[in-house]
Amino acid sequence: MIRERIANAAAIASAVAAFAVPAAVYIVSASHEPASWDTAELQGVPYILGISHPTGFPFFVLLGYVWSHVVAIGSVAFRMNAMSAVCLGVAALVAYLVALRLGATRPIALLATLWYSFTQNVWSHANRAEAQDLAVTCETLAIYAFVRWLQGDDSRWFAGAFAFYGLAMAAHPNALWLLPAFIAGALTAKRRPSLRLVATSVALTIAGLALYLYLPLRSAYIVAHGLDPTLALGGTSGGIFWNYNNPSTPGGLLIDISGKESNAASYVLASFNPVHIQDALWAFIQGLAEQYGAFVVALTFVGLVVAWRRDWRTTLFLCLACTVALVFSVTYSEEGDIGRYRLLALWLAVPLVAAILPRGAAGWNAVVARAAMIVFLAGGTFVTARMHPEYFDHQPGEGGRWVINMLEPFTSPGSVIIAQWLDATSLAYGAYVDDSLPGRIIVSGGDLESMPQYKRWAQTHNVYVLVNPRDVDRISGAKRVANIDSYHALYRVQP
Repeated sequence: MIRERIANAAAIASAVAAFAVPAAVYIVSASHEPASWDTAELQGVPYILGISHPTGFPFFVLLGYVWSHVVAIGSVAFRMNAMSAVCLGVAALVAYLVALRLGATRPIALLATLWYSFTQNVWSHANRAEAQDLAVTCETLAIYAFVRWLQGDDSRWFAGAFAFYGLAMAAHPNALWLLPAFIAGALTAKRRPSLRLVATSVALTIAGLALYLYLPLRSAYIVAHGLDPTLALGGTSGGIFWNYNNPSTPGGLLIDISGKESNAASYVLASFNPVHIQDALWAFIQGLAEQYGAFVVALTFVGLVVAWRRDWRTTLFLCLACTVALVFSVTYSEEGDIGRYRLLALWLAVPLVAAILPRGAAGWNAVVARAAMIVFLAGGTFVTARMHPEYFDHQPGEGGRWVINMLEPFTSPGSVIIAQWLDATSLAYGAYVDDSLPGRIIVSGGDLESMPQYKRWAQTHNVYVLVNPRDVDRISGAKRVANIDSYHALYRVQP
């Protein structure tokens, strides 16, 4: 009885550690300041229930709204960073649980999970606001549920997998690439899902996708109530943070959902070219090598063979679920941070490596092999966790805060500030979220060919353009206000 209680306590403690250790580290290493680029947008848009850049990420925005108002600790930027930390903490826990389903022992599954959690690509995305983090979490939950069904659990797990699948796509459409794994898993399973179960699962997926209705509905409300300050300027299709692309219109909604701005559809079509399969395989191997090292690459493929012999159906499903998206990632040349599209591929290493030594193995050879694996994984986890002390080093005014602080003295409430996306999101956070740039209207793009439009705005507003000093020869009819640094100069547009 006592032995059983100890075993149960150890099982609970291991599961808690698989979630709590990564999540705690991510939260402690998260910045309290707004960032720049997409991160600043995803730190701020959920708080005001705005519209983010395509594809809108409605589940992330809606969940982030609740989180950032209920978990009212620190700055809004920190709260959203912490939400992503918790999300990938959950993904780590699910990796641990899937490893157990493949027969791994708890210590090995836990250490493999922690090593994954502290790899640079995972950690650097886990301590900042990122829609892909929530999508990956939902994907891993969908994978776990489907594995439970494949291994004989009841049909609710099958339906649950598709419920999480719909939510994952509502967080980020990259989750679409789970579908081939679901199809292969259903076709190769020992039992076939009934037509009723399939219909229920499709309905649950559609229910998750229905969250995209948030875009036109919220956009229409924003327009009707004049919440988007760029509406006062005229000639805009919707301002950043509040109403990107104005999806209350059919054209704006199509641009948002299709990802037309980044040519996403053409890259999806390119993914079906078989030539890219070898590129995806190389990206998988290279990613494992960069994040874990050569030994884990070897162990992953050994684990693949061992797991395949033990349960080829589950192994096939896991491999497809975690790697098919790599084909899209190797074609998506316009993406500036391709690592966030490959988080799930790194996740696959946890169950495969951990499954090499099954729980049922007995004898001294098994004991020695487990001990060696534990030492290896513990060493890898320790070394990897210590490789990035810079994640804990946060300075006042870091991230996008410096550009907010620099422009605040030169502009006044009611001013229009035009900047490139990298800085515009930071400025919009200051203007619309924490009120450190109160009353400013932020326009993203800074297309200097639009100077005639900016001059029209200057008839009723103070209009400023933040540009690279090398572009000053393209600013006709604007007066320099300040040189901020070697990459930023502030000009005031003359009417």
